[in-house]
Amino acid sequence: MQVRPRRPINSWFVDSGCSRHMTGNHALLQDFKLKNGTHVAFGGDAGGKITGEGTVSNGVISFDKVNYCAQLNFNLLSVSQICDKSYSTLFDDSFCYILKPGFKIDNEWVVVKAPRDRDVYKLDMSQIDAETETTCLIAHASNNESHLWHRRLGHSNFRNMNRLVTENHAVGIPSKKFSTTDLCPACLKGKQHRMSFKS
Repeated sequence: MQVRPRRPINSWFVDSGCSRHMTGNHALLQDFKLKNGTHVAFGGDAGGKITGEGTVSNGVISFDKVNYCAQLNFNLLSVSQICDKSYSTLFDDSFCYILKPGFKIDNEWVVVKAPRDRDVYKLDMSQIDAETETTCLIAHASNNESHLWHRRLGHSNFRNMNRLVTENHAVGIPSKKFSTTDLCPACLKGKQHRMSFKS
């Protein structure tokens, strides 16, 4: 018999591919109720059976309907179950944020949407048009980087700079979307007109 060590009991993985909150640690569950649940797969050939559910709380935040599966060596939080409580989740390269109900993302920031299919989110790559797909691969340049490339490209306007990137017309320019809210002093001076002198 081989015993695999469990992860620390306070560590929970936020999993967009997990349809339900789950844990393999019975001691974490309050208000535990027995349940004749379904078989779940963990990846590969591993799996187990849901035998109960309860609530997990640390006194600040709580998650209800957490399924218990003795064979599971991880604590998993389901993104879809979090969203069912009217919260939102947001991921970046450093954190996953769980946001208060009512949070909305402005459409100008949306690159692509993956619709919910039962309790997971599924992206159909065949339904993404060419313009969206190109945009999906392009990060936003910082204000300083946008100004740097604006100067390097002879004070070109940002629309033309972005066309160079999206239409692959230039080599060596970063694949980013250029924009700024600041005005270029050199461009402003170049567009000024001097009044004619009276003779």
